[in-house]
Order: sequence, then structure tokens, then C-alpha cells
Amino acid sequence: MPSLSSFSSHRARSQLAAPLSDTGTFLGMTAVVLLGDLVSKSMAVEMWSGQRYPLLGQLVRIDVVHNQLGAFSTSLGAWTWPVNVTLTALALLLTFAACPRLARLDAIAPTALGLIAGGALGNLTSLVTSPGGVPDFLAIAHGYDGALVLNVADLAAYLGLACCARLAWSILRALVASAAGHH
Repeated sequence: MPSLSSFSSHRARSQLAAPLSDTGTFLGMTAVVLLGDLVSKSMAVEMWSGQRYPLLGQLVRIDVVHNQLGAFSTSLGAWTWPVNVTLTALALLLTFAACPRLARLDAIAPTALGLIAGGALGNLTSLVTSPGGVPDFLAIAHGYDGALVLNVADLAAYLGLACCARLAWSILRALVASAAGHH
């Protein structure tokens, strides 16, 4: 079973080969996701608005929609926009603040947090600059003519959250193993 000290020693070894600081990795991943998201949204809107372009048959397709609501098309009425902006700003601050501590436990943490921050910043930028709403374009079919429609920012944020869940699970296992060893 891994211990918290094994996380730290793994982290120390991986720092020797790392060309960027944890903050640099975080900021770099944030910038890559932000740029990729904004470019892909622009391309999708310019190239495929008003069309359905199949990628994997009817299962996955490009279908441009403009989301004026919150995540998963959640509406809070007049509060939707200010709540989105506030929660996104909090997510950005939290990921930046958590990065140094989590980086001491896992070398992947700065990348995972950068994925989340880049996704948040990409959708916030689109929310603020796009009068029609945030462009979503990657439609994944579910049910009869229904689809979950995402963008690169969404995918990056979900991947980052999955990496953070893996880290949380590893930490929990190490804590349980450590507690069991002290009894």
C-alpha cells in the first residue's frame, strides 16, 4: 500500500526530470486548453453552424449550439450569468491556490488543475464575449434524438476532474493504510 511519504518521494524524483515548475506546468496547461478551446469554438462556428456533421455515425457528431445557460444547461433565471461568472472565478482561484500543495503529493496535479482552470477560463471567456452564448459543438448522442453537447473546455475540465478524483482516491488509500499501521 502506498504511504504519504511514498507520494512525496515519487514527487521528488519526478521533479528532477521536470523542465517546468509546478506553477509553470499549471499555467502552461491552462494556456494550452484556453487557446485550443477558443480556436476550436471559432472553427466550429465558422465551419459547421447550421449543420450536423457525423464523426462516428450518429453516436458522435459536430452540431453547433450556443449555450446561454449554466453547466448542463442549468438555468437560474436572472442569476445564471452572475452565478456562472462567480463560480468560474472561484474555480480559477481554487485551482491556482491548491496547485502547490497537491503538486507535493502527485506530479500530475499541476496538469490536472491546469486542465480544469483552462476549461473554466475558456468557457468564461466565451460567456463574456459571445452574445449568443457559449458555443458547444461536440454532440454525443443519448436516447432518441437527444445529445450531450460539449466543447474542448468541457472535455478538458472533465478530464482534470477525473485526474483529481484519482489523486483523492490515492490519498485516501494512503491515509487508511497509514491509520491501519498505527493501530
